Amino acid sequence: MDGYDKYFGRHMDLEEVEKMFDAVDIDKSGFIDYSEFVVAAMNEKTLLTNEKLHGAFKMFDKDGSGYISKDEIKELLSFG
Repeated sequence: MDGYDKYFGRHMDLEEVEKMFDAVDIDKSGFIDYSEFVVAAMNEKTLLTNEKLHGAFKMFDKDGSGYISKDEIKELLSFG
């Protein structure tokens, strides 16, 4: 919370921190893994290069097939 205040110039209370953490912790494991971190960090401005787009695609394409299957989407979004 101190880091957020120092970096963004705005204080966050514990409830806000927990809400933010829960939104990023997609699989509800109690930890934020790399995939969850990347999804949370992505936005239109950071996905402008082919290299970044390729990296984002690879995150979804877990088996490296070159295609994103329904199962991979479900796995990433913790639906099944």
